[in-house]
Amino acid sequence: MNTVNYNSKFKKAIELAKDKDLFLGSGNPNAKIALVGKEAAIDLLKFSDQHKREIINNAADWDSNYDNKIQFSEIDNWFTLPKYNPLYPYKGQKNNVESRNETGDIIGGRGGTSKTWYNYQKIIDKVHFNDIPSKLINFHEYAFITELNQITGSYSKNVPKKIRKDSITKRKELFKEPFFKDFTITIIAVGHYVRDFDIDLQNIFQVKFHEQHSKELSESLNKEYINVHYNDLEKPTKLLIHTNQLSMVSNELINRLGKFCNDFKKLV
Repeated sequence: MNTVNYNSKFKKAIELAKDKDLFLGSGNPNAKIALVGKEAAIDLLKFSDQHKREIINNAADWDSNYDNKIQFSEIDNWFTLPKYNPLYPYKGQKNNVESRNETGDIIGGRGGTSKTWYNYQKIIDKVHFNDIPSKLINFHEYAFITELNQITGSYSKNVPKKIRKDSITKRKELFKEPFFKDFTITIIAVGHYVRDFDIDLQNIFQVKFHEQHSKELSESLNKEYINVHYNDLEKPTKLLIHTNQLSMVSNELINRLGKFCNDFKKLV
């Protein structure tokens, strides 16, 4: 298992999150990859306990992890002892999609994960495991995961647009933290949120758009795209990709993302 090294940049991000009531994220804070989604798919009314442990308690849990230098090996399997920790949420999940009906009852893939996390795992398997599927969901060891909007809902449409906009605007300060500049690869998988909520990725993350690479990677994709940005267009050391939200996308998009990230990782 990877070793987690808690540094001062992450501590500063924790303090900001605590001070401003911001959701920070989950996974490995010193990973090379950051994955940013739209918002967590949690119905606040139906699953208030889940919302509290994943969103409300997030910054305080990270503060405790930082002070105690908690490692992956110290976190129990969720299915043996269901004690939540953002360093390794739901440790022990199977690498398959768990499906539920409208009332939250499991109807397939028990012990698995969401479609979004399933696709996150596919990308990590391509980058770190030579495209060999992991038996369990372990991408939290190799990536840090967060959301553009912290107001949750079963679907984006269930959260009023103004509320989403206010949340995203408030969170821009967090993404400008030095902590979020340290990742070698950042995937902003939020679809048209960038356009709809006036998110200037180049300004926030200090990157530049590469039109040719974006065109080549997006060629023949159906209503999907891969927009490529670098910190330096001539000699890049950091890559940022803006693409579709990853819950309902083609295998081809996931394959291209994984291969491109793997190739970039080998170059830097």
